Amino acid sequence: MTLSRLRWLILGLLFFSTVINYVDRQALSVLLPTLRTELGLTSAGYGMITTVFLLAFTFTSMPFGMWVDKVGTRLGLSFAIVGWSVAAILHAFATGPISLCVFRGLLGASEAGNFPAGAKAVASWFPQKQRAFAMAVFDCGTAVGAVLAPPLVALLALKFGWRSAFIVTGVLGFIWLACWLWIYHAPERHPWLTAEMREQILKEVGAVKPKAPLFGAALKRIIGLRPLWGIMMTRLTVAPVWWFYVFWLPDYLSRGRGFSLKETGFYAWIPYLTVDLGKMLGGALSDGLLGRGYSATFARKSVMVLSALAMTGGLQVVNAGSAAAAIAWVCLATFGFGMWSANVLALHADIFPSETMGTAMGATLMASSLSGAGFTFGVGQLVDRFGYTPVFWTVGVLPLAACVPLFFWVGRVERIREV
Repeated sequence: MTLSRLRWLILGLLFFSTVINYVDRQALSVLLPTLRTELGLTSAGYGMITTVFLLAFTFTSMPFGMWVDKVGTRLGLSFAIVGWSVAAILHAFATGPISLCVFRGLLGASEAGNFPAGAKAVASWFPQKQRAFAMAVFDCGTAVGAVLAPPLVALLALKFGWRSAFIVTGVLGFIWLACWLWIYHAPERHPWLTAEMREQILKEVGAVKPKAPLFGAALKRIIGLRPLWGIMMTRLTVAPVWWFYVFWLPDYLSRGRGFSLKETGFYAWIPYLTVDLGKMLGGALSDGLLGRGYSATFARKSVMVLSALAMTGGLQVVNAGSAAAAIAWVCLATFGFGMWSANVLALHADIFPSETMGTAMGATLMASSLSGAGFTFGVGQLVDRFGYTPVFWTVGVLPLAACVPLFFWVGRVERIREV
């Protein structure tokens, strides 16, 4: 097998781990109408369960990333998918809101390991000129999983009962795990590589350093660096854009545009498609600029500025003359977020060495998740009093604000020096 084929095989595994991650995450929301009857789940109870998931995900992101840096990508991601697959299966044995809340917390805590480990794998295997596109493919699993979950979970529930839906989607993780353990090893130990292939990877991604002997050593190395805090602030500022469209777009289409449930189901999936298109194009565009000799600073940041401008499409949604026009502006905004997402993930690999990648990704993911959780809660308070207009204005302006820490805090995009 050639090095290129092995790289893309590994990337395919990372893509599918993210798809499974989001299918398991979305299963509960798909089954919510059934669980209202079967388990007596109220809206307040569902809100509590969702909050527990988000908090567990948020506050385990950085510790999980630190642990991945300590034990390595192969073991770290294996542990994560076993954890969230078991948690997903446990949902089938829930007897009420309390048990669902416990299982949901376990799911959130273990799902947090997917993204630090996946980003670390990309940084370990792909050269800089291919990383943004590779990160985009890995990250595209989020939207694909969100699109696949409703028909898959609904079909299983209708044919075999709602408990079977949790069991089958949970088992998918163990099938993936068998492939992962067979195929994935660190480059320096992969049995399928020849000496020439290892030498090529060494030239492209840099020397591989041994894992730190102490938990948290990677955090100690990077915690005081401006680029880490700059990326954290950048992700914190722009994260509400995505979470708003994920959690609140269906409600806006219903309340703000008068869509029926059927119409909402017919149209609401389209922004998921455009965000993936944005990820692929944004990654390919900045990698293409790198390949033409432009600096990483220009390649990543210029595409991110274009992304921020596209996300200002949110400013036009409430003033759109028709529902079709409103959806088109939302699609432009989510397309821009996709371009942004691919490049902000690539920044991690550009700046942080592989042995600190899990910690860096976990830290910025924690900032992003915390911001998203706070914003989605605030939207609920704001919409009931003022409607959606101020919210769309906010998500239209935030991407431009995120460019400030990107330019003045992250600084030049280059690998951090040894400390």
